[in-house]
Amino acid sequence: MIITLIRIFIYIPLGLALHVSQPYRVVGKEGEVPLRCSFSSKLKPEEMQVSLYKGLHGRERICSSYVNLSEPYFTSDGTVNCRGSISSGRVDMMIAGLRGNDTDIYRCEIEILFPPPYLRTLGNGTIVYIQETPNCPTASTQSQIQSQSQTSEREAVKYDVGPLPLLYAILIITFCSLILQMIACKWRASTATAPMLSQKESYMKF
Repeated sequence: MIITLIRIFIYIPLGLALHVSQPYRVVGKEGEVPLRCSFSSKLKPEEMQVSLYKGLHGRERICSSYVNLSEPYFTSDGTVNCRGSISSGRVDMMIAGLRGNDTDIYRCEIEILFPPPYLRTLGNGTIVYIQETPNCPTASTQSQIQSQSQTSEREAVKYDVGPLPLLYAILIITFCSLILQMIACKWRASTATAPMLSQKESYMKF
């Protein structure tokens, strides 16, 4: 009897074994990479925990989400975040926030929480290659820089009136100074001739 119970407890989980498989290699671009984790089990899971681990032995957990299959979409926050959905036999996720030095092996972990029995399995791992984003500006950035440059040039032409006002001011000041000098010379000449006329008039009276 005891041996029979032991066999039941051993063979039932084996019959319901959970298998997780992943693609060998995926390539990310601009810090994002899609990853599909396929799973198979005789159970029809209703509640699951989906986690992603970094490294050959899966020691660094990148993201983890609880998913109820009635609402199969999930998302996680963080410097590196995961979002995706669960459908029949697979988890499709998008990993964002990755950099070139995050290139590594990533392993999916699937946990079936309900219905029992509890099952947990790690995938075989996927090499995730993240392409470095070059520092060169994109076409849209270049066009934006060019338009800003043209706008700045138009504004410079609009507000840069050149040396004409300064030249006009110098001419006006010079003209006014000449007029003042002429007036001063006439005034001095008139004041100098006035005493001479008065002396002539006094001589004529004598």
